[in-house]
Amino acid sequence: MLYIYDGSFDGAMSAIFAAYNDRSAQIVPRDEVQTVSLYEERFIDSDAGRSERLQRGLARLARGVPERFYRAWLSHSEGVEDLMLAVARIGFESGSDPFAQRGFDAVCELDALAGKVSAEQHRMLQFVRFVRVGPDAFAADIEPQYEVLPLIGRHFHSRFPDSHLIIRDLPRRMALVSEPAGWQIVRLGENNPPLPDDGPFEKMWREYYDAIAIEGRLNPKLQRQNVPLKYRRNMTEFAAPRGGGVAFSYPAAEDSRGGLPAARRNRKK
Repeated sequence: MLYIYDGSFDGAMSAIFAAYNDRSAQIVPRDEVQTVSLYEERFIDSDAGRSERLQRGLARLARGVPERFYRAWLSHSEGVEDLMLAVARIGFESGSDPFAQRGFDAVCELDALAGKVSAEQHRMLQFVRFVRVGPDAFAADIEPQYEVLPLIGRHFHSRFPDSHLIIRDLPRRMALVSEPAGWQIVRLGENNPPLPDDGPFEKMWREYYDAIAIEGRLNPKLQRQNVPLKYRRNMTEFAAPRGGGVAFSYPAAEDSRGGLPAARRNRKK
């Protein structure tokens, strides 16, 4: 049986809940379903109640288990939902922390995915470079391998609580929007113009970066290890000056991402 869900985390957890007793189950998001399938299909509606119930059950096995599931799911790797189902079964059948049972391949694979997403989350905290786009408003572009915006929102909102921030995940056409009232993830449209040039501030940062470099201690190999090349396109100290840019505008907040887990709302009370 092929269990199809809407692409949200609550939807994935609802599908795991529904497929738990089906040993032939496979779980896929709706946008990955092939036009012609040899499997019997069943669409699972996203159910926040079932998602919370499953997460509470996982949390009783060991602290942090639901969070690892969520981080692994954010990798959106092929087959990650089937790994989540397998690890949930391992945990509930043993009545203990599934991630402590390293003899199962599914456990090791799911934990590795969660670790990769966490590593990229920490890199994004270091590599985001903002550009001023208005009075007390700043924007940045990132191109991460995994979906990390939901993981970095709290950090940037607490770090700049009175500012208006937007961090655009260009490959996924999503954006983190942080305002004094809270933060949220929104969808971007088809056309996303490049960020404008920040003028003297960018020039000053590049000059500072060059000034502190010690020529005799340059180590390009170590630098590439600490700051991989794939991130440098959007880092001021490595990127070429933009030289102007198109007028920037905030994305429409009403087109919010509907896939964040239940009980993960980020508005201030």
